[in-house]
Amino acid sequence: MRRIAILIATTGGPVLVDRITPEPAPQSMVCLRRQSDVLPISADYDDFVRPGSGVIMREFGPYEEGAFRLDVSDVIGTGLSWQLGVFAAHAIFESDEHVLSDLETADQIIWLTGTVDYDLNVGDVDHMAEKVESSALMLSEYITKGTPIIFAAGQENAKFLEDHQPPQGITVVSLENTNDLLKVLGLVKEVPAQAPSRNTSFWPMAVLALLAVGAVFAYSQQETVSEKTEEVALEIDVTSDRGENPIFFYGDYLNLWVEVTQEAWVSCFYKQVDGTIFQLYPNDKVVEVQSFSPKHKHVLSGGNNATFAIQFGPPAGKEEVRCYASPNQIDIDPENPPHDVAVDVLRFDLKP
Repeated sequence: MRRIAILIATTGGPVLVDRITPEPAPQSMVCLRRQSDVLPISADYDDFVRPGSGVIMREFGPYEEGAFRLDVSDVIGTGLSWQLGVFAAHAIFESDEHVLSDLETADQIIWLTGTVDYDLNVGDVDHMAEKVESSALMLSEYITKGTPIIFAAGQENAKFLEDHQPPQGITVVSLENTNDLLKVLGLVKEVPAQAPSRNTSFWPMAVLALLAVGAVFAYSQQETVSEKTEEVALEIDVTSDRGENPIFFYGDYLNLWVEVTQEAWVSCFYKQVDGTIFQLYPNDKVVEVQSFSPKHKHVLSGGNNATFAIQFGPPAGKEEVRCYASPNQIDIDPENPPHDVAVDVLRFDLKP
């Protein structure tokens, strides 16, 4: 049996599909680390599975149990870019020659991102650079070990990956539909030819990610936004790489996405469940504090060695990050903030 590890690419890092279990349950669900935590994407997964709305039962069923439990290694946030990886996992689950594998014992690793529509066409998705950067550290270990790795995505996403010249050991495959995916998995006779080996030692984006590990940093990714001539009020929006209502566990790191509607100076504060408040951004790892520009997504990230890196630990409970935006560079007292600044709050659950 050929062992294949399926990684769903997310901006928070690649998520391994651990196993699929048919269940006599009213709805299919996505669960975390074989525990009882049901992830928020479960409703979308159930729609993707069900006959009529989805494709899994239609393509691989019928199943007597009527539903599935899909176990994954980490939280998957909002959106539908997990569909391609989930389709691949179900195809392997149905195979007599392949099994889902962990990373350590895998014969091959397949990294996927994309949507799958009702006609089985593969759709392109956003945030490709962030997904590659967040995968770099993990995948570098398996490139070194010599485990074959395939990056599979929709046609435009695959072109983006090819344009950034992946290192030797990673093959990029462009997918028009799920039949192309089944070829990649070796579940139909025609298998795409391997792309020529490359001499680059590391993907440029991966290098940036590896250098960034261990430090609090901020970077901006250009967003495609239509030009507006009218003046807009100053607003700030704070989300995470795991969506707007994330769940974190001890040992996880917190990554924040911040957007503003006008040029603004931003300050962010972390409030623990015990009421303790400390400043998350700016911090002493930011050499030059600059204003945040509109039309960009500013990503504040934490790593192992940074003074203000947020690696979660006890006590468990409900915690929050509150960010303020001001047109002027001012000091913010989080317990008595000015009334004329924009504010947004990200609240989340922290579990053991």
